[in-house]
Amino acid sequence: MKYTIDFEKEINSMLKNNIGLCSYFSKNNHRFFEKYWNMDYFFHRHFHPKYFHKLLSKNGLSHLRKLLKDETSFDNPLFHLLFKAFVYAEVKFINNYIPQNSHEERLTGHLISELANSLNIINETFEKKAFELYQKNIDLNFHYADLSSNNNEKHTGADLGLIFHINLPDYQEKVNVAIIQAKKFKERASIDLKQIETLETFTQKSGYYCFYDMDKKDRNAPLIQRANSIISILGNDDEKLKTKSLKREEITERYDGGIPLSIFLIFDMLNPDNDNVKSFTNIWEAKNFISSKNNDFSVSKVMTISVGGISNSNQDLRNLSQLFRFDEFIDNE
Repeated sequence: MKYTIDFEKEINSMLKNNIGLCSYFSKNNHRFFEKYWNMDYFFHRHFHPKYFHKLLSKNGLSHLRKLLKDETSFDNPLFHLLFKAFVYAEVKFINNYIPQNSHEERLTGHLISELANSLNIINETFEKKAFELYQKNIDLNFHYADLSSNNNEKHTGADLGLIFHINLPDYQEKVNVAIIQAKKFKERASIDLKQIETLETFTQKSGYYCFYDMDKKDRNAPLIQRANSIISILGNDDEKLKTKSLKREEITERYDGGIPLSIFLIFDMLNPDNDNVKSFTNIWEAKNFISSKNNDFSVSKVMTISVGGISNSNQDLRNLSQLFRFDEFIDNE
């Protein structure tokens, strides 16, 4: 049985208006395949590896359309469904919220809301597809927690923590974590050197920046770039400087530059062998790592996604909403 979700309106508008993933694949097609092509975890390959160089020379947008329309491009159709959901969230975010030019923390809240909405849209279809594949009940769980109360995020924290729990029958159960600082950019992005150093130290070299493209022409998808690659680009030749500028092309076109969020969520956060994110076997350990107050570092918001669900896992947890507890409201009047 074939199940479908109607994301076509938003995806077609992205392709027609040349926004979102279009800029990345038209300019950086080679970066995508050189970085992700060897992942057996994700891809069905339709031709011999010796023709790889011909693949790189082809129009990148044709590969993007194939990824969006053909679930057989993915080793598991569940990954294709999730990919389309994340792309849908990106397009809604770009069209609805980027024009409002809100500050980074508020934009991040809107982005998480769109991610949660897209997962809610596909939830039932995900479970039906999963049952068709595995002949057992497989869930898609997700939860958004706002931890921003009374923290000092602007100077000593990050905007977003991502926890991805991978729990499919034919894959290794794993919990991957990324901690992300959001930053708007147009021609350049201003990087607070103390903030990025603190982020890198706290995350044990697995921190990231999420860049929101405010250019009305390109309108890239949110771009995820490793903090240590940014540090390498900026250098440390002048210790008196508090900030440095990252040029647009250093975010959008470098080999170690930004990766679209939807690509990052599928090919990095769902990859159990990824050494560039912090990994755990226990979701409580992941939670404790994110909510640690070491060196007064704090994370404002956390999005937790379980691809496979908590109920049939090795995690001592019944519901993702129980992962983060909050003080009860007390009326002081």
